[in-house]
Amino acid sequence: MAKILILGSGGREHALVWSLAQEQSHDLVCAPGNAGTANIATNIAVDVNDHNSLLKLVEKEGINLTVVGPEAPLAVGIVDRLQTEELRIFGPSQAAAQLESSKLFARDFMREVGIPHPDYRACRSKAKAQAAVRDMGLPIVLKADGLAAGKGVIICQTQADVDDALDLYFDQRAFGEAGLALSVEQCLSGPEMSVFALCDGESFVIIGTAQDYKRAYDGDLGPNTGGMGSIAPSPLATSEFVDEIAETVLKPAVDGMKARGCPYIGCLYAGLMIADGRPYVIEFNVRMGDPESQVVLPLLETPLSELVEQALSGGLPDSVNTKPGAAVCVVVASEGYPGEYEKGKPITGLERLDEDIIVYHAGTADRDGQLVSAGGRVLNVVGMGETIAAAAARVYENIPRIDFPGSFYRKDIGG
Repeated sequence: MAKILILGSGGREHALVWSLAQEQSHDLVCAPGNAGTANIATNIAVDVNDHNSLLKLVEKEGINLTVVGPEAPLAVGIVDRLQTEELRIFGPSQAAAQLESSKLFARDFMREVGIPHPDYRACRSKAKAQAAVRDMGLPIVLKADGLAAGKGVIICQTQADVDDALDLYFDQRAFGEAGLALSVEQCLSGPEMSVFALCDGESFVIIGTAQDYKRAYDGDLGPNTGGMGSIAPSPLATSEFVDEIAETVLKPAVDGMKARGCPYIGCLYAGLMIADGRPYVIEFNVRMGDPESQVVLPLLETPLSELVEQALSGGLPDSVNTKPGAAVCVVVASEGYPGEYEKGKPITGLERLDEDIIVYHAGTADRDGQLVSAGGRVLNVVGMGETIAAAAARVYENIPRIDFPGSFYRKDIGG
């Protein structure tokens, strides 16, 4: 029986653990995990960015395979470190992970290999950013170059918005070093979709499509968050359109990284905006999405571990098997998120949910036998149905049964 380590502690990682647990042929360890992963895996408290501690954990526990959930460990080279010790790990190298860890690297790469993307300017000072905005006009999108937990993007409609945003980036340093260089980008308009592919360095296979909801409140209002919900598959994902995305986005990305000498092995997530019927890459992510994993993985019929093994050995199939129908995820969040919020709020009522409802824990902990909140995004409630509307109805029928003081959630996911 293979012993698999999943790195991370959020809803995405619970979804990965859950999917692997369905195969019933693995001994699962999660580091550090949460109260949900503890029910189906062994949680071990380790800092996922501490290479030495992770290396000791892998060796002590006899881990056969490590699967990386979040982007931060990839950005600091955990794949390179474990591979140096001849240990098996699924995820891109530090060089390949720059597709997410540096927005400017990604934009320059897209321009080089011909992947459709918005016009942009690289700005490493407030003055250059101001000049780029004057040149490109409003509305405009400002993106922190480095990792900012999904919160480093600000869409500016007015000059006052620009002034406030640049103050955050350069004066307040709200995003630290990550926000001291910006990609100032053309603001495209259109529907969004996400495409998820597993890559083996030379080829790829698409495992699903999704759409997520970034704004905190109903009607796409409020601040950007890490994601307040998701649906799968994307309503835009016709077979012809997915084929077009494979040819114009994914293939040049995989071929281009190989040509650069850093073959891409891992999950590649293309966040797209469809403008005038054409897909433009808004961002690449180098791992599964959160909360998109929570709807893509339950619809995946081909065993996840089988696909990971094929990606590592260089033998991915041309396609995967997926379940018919749709999945909808609604995030239950702490009051105040994405700003300041309190932790330690008791959560009850999960036992009252219908059996077909999946609850992925995102920010939870066990406090002396009591489930409590431990993050901003706390629970991911997932329903499935023949259609997106039917799946959403299942979720919204069940969420009120959860008692979590001060919590909130969007009521228009999948609507």
